[in-house]
Amino acid sequence: MSMHRWRLRARYHWDQSPDSALITARGVVDTKIRRYVTATSSAGPGGPSFGYAGVWHGIGRIQQVLEEFRESKGAPTLSRTQQKVSRAQVLSGQHVPPADLVAVGCTSDQAARLPAGNALVLPYRLHLVVDMTDGWLNAVSKWERKWIAARRREREWCIERATDEASFHYFYDRMHAPTMQIRHGERTRGESRDSALECLFRDGVLTFATVDGERVAGALCHRSPDGRTITLRLVGVLDGVRQHYDDGALKILYHMLLQWAADNGIRHVDLGGMEAWISKGIFRWKRRLAPRIVLAPNHLGRLRVWWHASRDTPAVRDFLVANPVFEVGSDQRLGAVYFYDDERPPRTDLAFSGANVHQSRMVHLDGFLPKGALPDASIDRIVVR
Repeated sequence: MSMHRWRLRARYHWDQSPDSALITARGVVDTKIRRYVTATSSAGPGGPSFGYAGVWHGIGRIQQVLEEFRESKGAPTLSRTQQKVSRAQVLSGQHVPPADLVAVGCTSDQAARLPAGNALVLPYRLHLVVDMTDGWLNAVSKWERKWIAARRREREWCIERATDEASFHYFYDRMHAPTMQIRHGERTRGESRDSALECLFRDGVLTFATVDGERVAGALCHRSPDGRTITLRLVGVLDGVRQHYDDGALKILYHMLLQWAADNGIRHVDLGGMEAWISKGIFRWKRRLAPRIVLAPNHLGRLRVWWHASRDTPAVRDFLVANPVFEVGSDQRLGAVYFYDDERPPRTDLAFSGANVHQSRMVHLDGFLPKGALPDASIDRIVVR
């Protein structure tokens, strides 16, 4: 194996490995050695300001998700400032971003030392895993099964497994890259071509959804060393064209991939990761496939998000009600939290339950939000150990 290929694999395993020793080492680097970062972004009228502090990759994950939620409601991000700071400065309150809503990405121990008032502790990263047990299809929502069956009666949909390198490049160039560019623009993150080829394709599973013989969507999965689990890593539709979304190409591909997995001895299909906000579109339809909702199997699963409201404003109330969350309870179990007040009913239409998560609670904003604005450095009484 060339040095370049070895480096690609080493980097991928550093980021994604479920090995407990690597997870521990990565956690030490990210939360004990590497400097933390802070960022603040503001929006136009009607949008709350967001602040992030903590592990370095949280700006591209947590902060980005929050900004995308805000922008989807017509409040564009006007500015963002960010800087590197010491971990002690973040956790002592010296560099808590001056924003309406603040997320701190840190370890569970660090989150536990931050104030409990006006705050929740959320998982940093979740994964959705479908177990391919007997009768798995019956657990999929009845509506979803009927919708897929109707689409497959209308046209000839098939799944194609590809193992040639030319198909990988076709998928990466014609499906994954344009789809990510259209969906996320300059915020796009993911595997480089070289990393995807070496660390996903060579040992993984590449499938296409074809309609009337034409490839219109694709998914590249990592396969575990024991061959029992595949994890969706990269997806895309042909040229990123919106019509393929509207035709249900990705949805149908997911269904066909699950059936392929069941037929080929795969015991678990990891549908990929998401952040803790229940309103995320990717969660809205993947939950119909009846997945278990679990902490990320890599180093991200040990991180938490301290989700804090610094101010009580109409924009803050609107955002919290519109975006319920998963929290990590004192018993380390996942549960859902729905905010509401006398004028804003809880968004219980945004269902949360998965195959293993059944508990939820309602939180009235009058009891959760601070009485007036808190000072910017509102956690300065915390001692870093």
